[in-house]
Amino acid sequence: MNKIELNKKDIENLLPHREPMLLIDKLTNIVPLKSATAIMYVKKNGFYVQGHFPGQPVMPGV
Repeated sequence: MNKIELNKKDIENLLPHREPMLLIDKLTNIVPLKSATAIMYVKKNGFYVQGHFPGQPVMPGV
């Protein structure tokens, strides 16, 4: 079976979302029309941790 993976450029060709709201860096384990694993490289200075919590950044939802 061929392993299907998409990089960020491939994803940008499929989705209208762009930075900073394109929260997917890579797709792996793709089973067409069924499932996939999305990977996001978390940056310690990303917009999603600014002010959550000041001095102790935490990924929201953790």
